[in-house]
Amino acid sequence: ELQKTEGCSGLGFVLFSSMSKGFDAADPETDLATLYRFGASNAEVVKTGVLKDVNQRCQELDQELAKAISEGRVEGLICISCDVDLHTATLEAAARRKDFPVTGSGGSSLSAASSRFGIQLVGNAGGSVATTSYTRAVSYTYALATAWSKPYRPFGSPRRESPPAWTSILNASLPAFWAVMLTCRCIESLPELEGLRLAELLVLLRTVALPAVCCVVTASSLAPQHESTALMAAAVASMACRSSILAGLLAGWMVAMSLDRVLFRCIVWNVPATFTNLVVAGGLGAAVACLVAPCAPLLREVAVWIRWAAHWPLAGQVPGAGLLLGAVFCWGSKVGYYHSVALPLILLEMELGNASLWGAVDEACLVLVCAGICSANLLVPLDEESKSLCRRGLRINLLYGDFIEVAYPFMEQSPIVNVAGYVASGVATELLAGDTQSVMSSAYLPLPVSLWLAQDRGKLAIAYLAAYVISFLGAARDGDQLESLCLS
Repeated sequence: ELQKTEGCSGLGFVLFSSMSKGFDAADPETDLATLYRFGASNAEVVKTGVLKDVNQRCQELDQELAKAISEGRVEGLICISCDVDLHTATLEAAARRKDFPVTGSGGSSLSAASSRFGIQLVGNAGGSVATTSYTRAVSYTYALATAWSKPYRPFGSPRRESPPAWTSILNASLPAFWAVMLTCRCIESLPELEGLRLAELLVLLRTVALPAVCCVVTASSLAPQHESTALMAAAVASMACRSSILAGLLAGWMVAMSLDRVLFRCIVWNVPATFTNLVVAGGLGAAVACLVAPCAPLLREVAVWIRWAAHWPLAGQVPGAGLLLGAVFCWGSKVGYYHSVALPLILLEMELGNASLWGAVDEACLVLVCAGICSANLLVPLDEESKSLCRRGLRINLLYGDFIEVAYPFMEQSPIVNVAGYVASGVATELLAGDTQSVMSSAYLPLPVSLWLAQDRGKLAIAYLAAYVISFLGAARDGDQLESLCLS
């Protein structure tokens, strides 16, 4: 943050003590500590031992810091819960220099330093309860920049990396969707047990859990520097997003976009650090919740329409649609559309804790097609490296519903295997057409569990079997050609 201030090169002289106990409870005679020294481009461990010896060495280095201040090589001082008695030389040097700014946190130490040495405290220096590393850094920097009459641009520096897309953020939430879906299905399959209140848990999982996850993941992904502040604000904001992951994404985005500005405005207005974090981590989340609440019902309806549109082509209204869509689904996964289109659509289907029609298509068109190709390759003469890859691919696909990429090289090497993969995907998807609600399932699961999720397990099993057998026969038929191409 200091480097965002015009003409400031950053921290030039840092003394930091790490102790085995809390500052207030440490015994100088017995408790261990380590003293670190940092410069503009170097860092070193100066002393490790009992706290008394470390303090003595710290006082010796304090003389160097005091000299640097007196010679004008240091233009400001940040004190963080420092022991005033150890830094007498530095504080005296700071007091002697006219308009030398001092900021920091730790109300007791700063009060003692100000009263004993008459140093010039700037900004909202004071208590640090409920603050974070980032809020303190912004606070210190703004205080020093103001004292130096230098411009500080906390939002002016471009980010080193582009912020993640909303689809990437949604995809990162997959573990929560996976867990909620399985838990809801397990609860539904259990007999009602008096006293366990599973029905209440089921409602909370379906309506609250996933919007809250999406909100928190969005805020923490777009504003990672705010750490726990972003998490708390997003958690509060997510309470307005009931039954809508789109509202959760919106609320998380609003939190992330507002955090820096609200924080900086509080600092500019000289609001104390603790109260600033109360406003940013708590008040901001509540404000966003109030703003998103009117939008949440509309976003819920948008999600309903998207789910309807996703099911309509396979609802039996368009004969043969599954043949085309299955082949397109397989092709899209190979060219990069899986994570940007297919997986977000699957997660949107799972918004209320249900399995997904396109999750079943995912399992059939990708996982079972890959498993069929890998199985066939184990029966034809191939080099040991290729067979090892296929054994691994078959195991992971059938047991974990993942690692479909293992089949792509074989599909690209052979037109027959490639066509077989597309035909298998199309036929399997066409077999799923009709009552789409009865065949909803998911990939990323052991094959038996993926079948168990569906209401019509027989129909789903036939589609899975078709995907496996067709891809298996295509790869087996082309075994000799595959062997020569893999060896080359």
